[in-house]
Amino acid sequence: MESKSFKNRRWLRSIINFIVLYFNNCCVHGFRYLVQTMLVVFEKFLWFVLLFVSIYFCIIVCLSSIDRYYTKSTHIGLERNYHFWNTTLPSLTICPMERLDNTLFADYCRKNGIKGPEKAIFWDFLENLANSTYVNFQNIPQSDQIDQIIKDIGLKPEHYMEVIYNLTVDSTYTPSEVNRTRCVDGQTFIHVRQVLTEYGLCYLGNSRLGEKYSSRYLIFGKYPEFNKYEHERRLIQYLEGSFFEKDVQYTLMGFSSPALDSYIHSAFEVMKVDTNFGYTTDGVVYDPISKEITADDNLERQTTITMRKCRFYHESNLTHFPFYTRNVCMQECRINLAYRICKCIPHFYPNRIANPKPVCDYKTLRSCFPRHASFFLQLYEENGKHEKPETCYCEQNCRDSVVTTRAALPMLGSKQLLGSIGSTVSVKNWPQNRLKRQVIFSMTDLLVSIGGTAGLFLGFSVLGFVEVLYFFTIRLIWQTLGYRL
Repeated sequence: MESKSFKNRRWLRSIINFIVLYFNNCCVHGFRYLVQTMLVVFEKFLWFVLLFVSIYFCIIVCLSSIDRYYTKSTHIGLERNYHFWNTTLPSLTICPMERLDNTLFADYCRKNGIKGPEKAIFWDFLENLANSTYVNFQNIPQSDQIDQIIKDIGLKPEHYMEVIYNLTVDSTYTPSEVNRTRCVDGQTFIHVRQVLTEYGLCYLGNSRLGEKYSSRYLIFGKYPEFNKYEHERRLIQYLEGSFFEKDVQYTLMGFSSPALDSYIHSAFEVMKVDTNFGYTTDGVVYDPISKEITADDNLERQTTITMRKCRFYHESNLTHFPFYTRNVCMQECRINLAYRICKCIPHFYPNRIANPKPVCDYKTLRSCFPRHASFFLQLYEENGKHEKPETCYCEQNCRDSVVTTRAALPMLGSKQLLGSIGSTVSVKNWPQNRLKRQVIFSMTDLLVSIGGTAGLFLGFSVLGFVEVLYFFTIRLIWQTLGYRL
């Protein structure tokens, strides 16, 4: 009977013989010299050192190629062939200063038993709540009568925005064209929608964002209803222009409010509440310059978010928003910051998540937020209570545009001319360069680089890799079963 040590030696000898067999037959240069019986020890040692150095540098260069693929595979290039471009005009977001509808408010008060002086008090409260944001939370009225009304009707903070929405008419669905909020370019309608912003319910025109960015979807999770009035004429989602077109413009109008707050921004973005042009009681004509940042058609398919360091609209990693833009990401940072400092969030943020955050009552909005307003808006303070800036990492938009406004001129007499007030975006000069995100090191380039490196240092190839698999699978099985090939 064979001893255990003898069996172990036999197995070890078989393994060594198999490795020697592989070294003698493999395609990698130099391995066969390690097992050649005719060579002296010095020659074998020399070949061992050469193989070690070659394998080491092969691994180093391959790792460098892999690092380049994952961290430096894209770049932003400059394009100048502006004769062939179509540039999207900037978006316009307009917030009317009168939000609530008298008829809807009267019905709401009748159903909830609000009468007499209480009606005026409650109107003033809701109107200020609907117009509130970080810079004016302190203007929300506070009184014992308001507390009693809220208690009587059972109005909870998490329902503030729903009540405001239900008491606000979406004027994009108004049958009368004169009174309807609409976005027009001559005889062409441009899609306009009511959106939920950090300044409450506003109207957005000429946007390239999807329908998830709408007040109805963010509050109730439902897409906006079909607007038959927009389809009475030719309808486009957004307006583009080229270098050969002069003075391309559109107008967002149909507002009966005595004052408006306007925001002009990228068609790939949402408004920022701290970049408004101020209140106006008449129309305004904006003269912007928009420089686009585009992307290769294969950018999303060939790269990951980490590799390209930007996100497309549908690549949301946010909790409260089902889509992604950089400004929306900044809004989520403000949500988390508000929750950390004030233990609740303002009512105008979407909160349809698995674990909703508590919504602030109006007293907390008045007391906590004004003390930290600049920190909430900027996420840092130069001379204030918060010495360290808030950590907020938001990737850039893969497609975006940089909008600068050269002039904002009042459109005097626009109400008499158009029957309402609004604002116009008029582009007279087009950019002659733009940025483009491009893939400069794809997966194919990575494979070629690794293959070339392996071939340079070791004479290795794809068939060499297949040979390794063959020797240590099929050939090994036959060898174990006692066959000698």
